[in-house]
Amino acid sequence: MFARKEVFRESWPPTRLPGRSRELERLSDILKPAAEGEPPEHCWEIGPSGAGKSTTAEYLLDRLEAYGVDHAHVECVGQSRWKLLQSITEQHPGVVPHGSMATEEMVGLLQETVDDPFVVILDEFDALEAPELLCDLYQADSIAMLCIGHDRSDTQRLVPDAAEGLRHAPIVEFEPYASTAMLEILGARVEKGLQPDTVTDDQLERIAGRVGGSARYGVQALRAAVELGIERGHTTVREVDVDDCFERAQEDIREHLLDSLSRQYHIVYRVVREADDPLLESQVHERYSALSENPRTRQQVGNYLDKLHEYDLAEQVTGGWVVVDETLAAPRRERQPA
Repeated sequence: MFARKEVFRESWPPTRLPGRSRELERLSDILKPAAEGEPPEHCWEIGPSGAGKSTTAEYLLDRLEAYGVDHAHVECVGQSRWKLLQSITEQHPGVVPHGSMATEEMVGLLQETVDDPFVVILDEFDALEAPELLCDLYQADSIAMLCIGHDRSDTQRLVPDAAEGLRHAPIVEFEPYASTAMLEILGARVEKGLQPDTVTDDQLERIAGRVGGSARYGVQALRAAVELGIERGHTTVREVDVDDCFERAQEDIREHLLDSLSRQYHIVYRVVREADDPLLESQVHERYSALSENPRTRQQVGNYLDKLHEYDLAEQVTGGWVVVDETLAAPRRERQPA
């Protein structure tokens, strides 16, 4: 169903990524110094969900490994400074952390040990709750941050004054995929994961035209169409399977995104879902604070609600906040320290 990782190309910069040649070229120019042994600039990737920001970053950085440039990729959503630092140090081959290390010890270890160019991808940057991490990384001369977010103003407001230069780092803007690129992405999945003639070109065009340029939505819709065909005993994908694949894809994406969030998000989501009527932000915060073992501020709860809205999990209606799908419950997780 999904394409295998592409074979490494020896030339630099790599140029083949469906629909993202301009962004790939721009990012290659920014990161080129790393291929020459020099620290690259910090940079931003900004654009809507499903526009290929993470894919493009990983595609390029995987190829930089041939030049001795290592990288770490961390998700910022709901993660503490200590947890993010732990993940970053674990992904650097020359840093040897241990579980009992304090935050400042890990900061010192990174700053003292990392001598060669090292790129840290900070994904879902607009959900970062530990801006001190940016200062930690900013002060390390050989570390470059590649910050991935959805909205320029929402992300850059999180940058503390001690990392002021990050606000002025170059930006690579991403737009939704064009229909031709979306067709190529879907066609690659079909070629590598399905038997010939399982899906028709017309069906792929229907899917590509309905997903708004989001690769995440497009690939999930194709997957849902195939699953529906199998469940219904069809030997090939039929039109009725395509008709119904979009709703299932949206449900699957919501479930995956909700599961990817931290416990604090889940408590906020649960408060909204279990309310009999829409809740104002102040009411959400009050009920959330009564349930959380380590409640965040009202402003942070507002940020949680914004992220739930961005993920199509919650929305504002007349009277307050409600969930989009009342049948979708948040996973129950063990209590965790902040």
